[in-house]
Amino acid sequence: MAYFKHAYDLVVGNTEILKPLPIVAATAIEKGEIVLFTPAVGVAAVAGTDFDDPALGVATEPHDGATAGRQSGTEIKVSCSPTAVFELRTTNIITATGGSTTTFVVAGLLPQTDNLWIGGRLEVVTCAADASIVGAMIPITDSTGATGTLTFATQIAAFAANDTAYLHPGPLAIGEFGWDLTADGTDVDWDTSGGQALQLVDAQPELKKSFWKLRLHQFGTGAGAL
Repeated sequence: MAYFKHAYDLVVGNTEILKPLPIVAATAIEKGEIVLFTPAVGVAAVAGTDFDDPALGVATEPHDGATAGRQSGTEIKVSCSPTAVFELRTTNIITATGGSTTTFVVAGLLPQTDNLWIGGRLEVVTCAADASIVGAMIPITDSTGATGTLTFATQIAAFAANDTAYLHPGPLAIGEFGWDLTADGTDVDWDTSGGQALQLVDAQPELKKSFWKLRLHQFGTGAGAL
């Protein structure tokens, strides 16, 4: 499962700013989930997946609202610096709508920006034509926004509709924002848009890592950016 975790801070280096904050005992939050703070209520999940409002940070411990102890207590620790950068190793599946030995096509891939995925990696999860390619990390050499086409060197098998992969962004996607979150708030959804609050600031696709900051933050740029 994917989750966000503190990597470094743009202002205070490797120091992580942790703050214990109130939470309603029955509230369910996953470790590594992006959260917000609601005045008079406490820490809460980001409502829905359209992530366009300021958030507070990332929960650094789980709170299932049921297990005895801190998981059903009234306090949770949040990594809440407005300049924190969080590491993500995505496990969000993208599903092909077509392909070939040199392309993997996802018709709904967003944003529709040419060249955005160049330098990234396609990590194969399933390939109906040849299971031996599963796990391959394929460098992306071109991408076409309007069609959602990812292009790469010739592979041993042709991709087709319903094949699946993980998508790891490369350096040309740095600075981009606009994706939504997955339903549990722990991953970026590459084929839905509307979000404005999360921004890619670094990428290490060969290591399956991407790095993100909250562009809209409740303790920082939130109110001024809206």
